[in-house]
Amino acid sequence: MPRGYYSRQRGSTVIHITYDPNDKSVNSRHKRIVKVDSKAGRQLVPIIEESMKLQRELDYLLAEWNARYWIEPKSIEYPLRKVRQSILNSEFFHNASINANDYKREELKIEYKGQWFRTKNEVAGAMAIESMGYAFKSEVCVHRNGSEYDHYPDVSANIPELDLMLMTEIDGLVGEKGNYRFKSLERQYNYLSDGFREFKDIVFLRMDSGATFDPESYKTLIRTAIEVNINDLFTD
Repeated sequence: MPRGYYSRQRGSTVIHITYDPNDKSVNSRHKRIVKVDSKAGRQLVPIIEESMKLQRELDYLLAEWNARYWIEPKSIEYPLRKVRQSILNSEFFHNASINANDYKREELKIEYKGQWFRTKNEVAGAMAIESMGYAFKSEVCVHRNGSEYDHYPDVSANIPELDLMLMTEIDGLVGEKGNYRFKSLERQYNYLSDGFREFKDIVFLRMDSGATFDPESYKTLIRTAIEVNINDLFTD
């Protein structure tokens, strides 16, 4: 698309063409000048108007970027080199079996894309992960050598750009008294005591009631974990 700008010359409005994909001799130092009221000018006016509009939009977006991200983004090189190694990588995710938890299998009543879930919130979590462009698995088995625990995170996401499997637990009713609250806290403790770190290996969505699942809050937790894991990469 040709680019240029308007000016007045000897009482006439003209277009200064600063770029023409069909004429490589035209540039910001060697402009072509066309009168607006000429045949060529009338053909160029809508093109130049669109070009100027796109340039204004680009200038606005660049200003927004510079205002929000004044620090230049890190450059990530592949293959990845990590400060902290974890068993939870993409290979682990691909090899993990779905619905590996045998506990109360009769509670797995909701099917979504060939996987079974215990609650609507877990299905909503899987959908949220999917909407971010990531693959998900329900209740895979995670076991560290030497640990007494087998962990079955509600939904796990594969983050291939970081070679990471991120576990997520969706804990409803944690704001209420009762056995569920204590079981949720115990489950969280078991993850952490096994060396898994919050926002590194796992995120916990803690809700006051089972009816308050917010996909945006859930996705924010996942994005935060991704940012935290970026800091584990050697970027020099």
